[in-house]
Amino acid sequence: MESLLIRGLRQSHIQGGGDWCALVTNAIQGEWPIPTASKKTKIAERELGIDGKPYYFYVLRAGEDFGLVVLVLSEVEDAKWPADARGATPFDSGGLWWNKIATDPELNDAGRRAFFACRDAPLTDWRSRFEKYIQTYHVTVSNYLEGNVPEPGNEPPDPGITVVKGSRNDKRAWTWEVRVPHDLAAGCLDLLSVYMTEDDRDDYLDWLWHSSPLTDNESRQINQWIGNHVIVPDQGVSATRAVEDWLTKKVAYV
Repeated sequence: MESLLIRGLRQSHIQGGGDWCALVTNAIQGEWPIPTASKKTKIAERELGIDGKPYYFYVLRAGEDFGLVVLVLSEVEDAKWPADARGATPFDSGGLWWNKIATDPELNDAGRRAFFACRDAPLTDWRSRFEKYIQTYHVTVSNYLEGNVPEPGNEPPDPGITVVKGSRNDKRAWTWEVRVPHDLAAGCLDLLSVYMTEDDRDDYLDWLWHSSPLTDNESRQINQWIGNHVIVPDQGVSATRAVEDWLTKKVAYV
């Protein structure tokens, strides 16, 4: 199973002017500097014991609030993950900490920490864990892609806590999250494509040739990459929707 990782630049990035162009350029060049985390993300990381100042990805799913630019990546075939590096959960970690995910029984802060620690899988085998999860609780990848609730039951029984169906939960409550420490991303992730609207592509190209700090040779290389790997959705279709439509077709029979 090809377990693609999806990362979107939210509206705050896009509205920040040229900053988002630099973020895309870094990804194209395989450079992953320390990300700028929001205050809430920093708190969730501290409380859940998440270190490494990671980048966050969804597995095979684009979030509705990703904004106008979406990156599609894969894990490189010979990725060298440290044996003690953990970073994959079958839910949104920030959503869990900030009580956006309803559980049965309800959890206090200590309970959320314990629940997270129990479910946080090593990066060395996150793909095999994800595949087993799909086989056990979704049967098909398409069922997962559509955001359906895991079956049978709500979630794996350990440690006696389930994610509640319905209630205030949405599909992020059963979407796999992969967190990659920024200093590992360059050697372990491969950028496959970038989805952006036509207007954003034009803005990016304008920035590339007139405002970027790149040399002419670097700009030419980026420009060539864009021609081969940037995907512009049809008029009126968002980048997020285009990614989801592509993923649905890609895994339709898996």
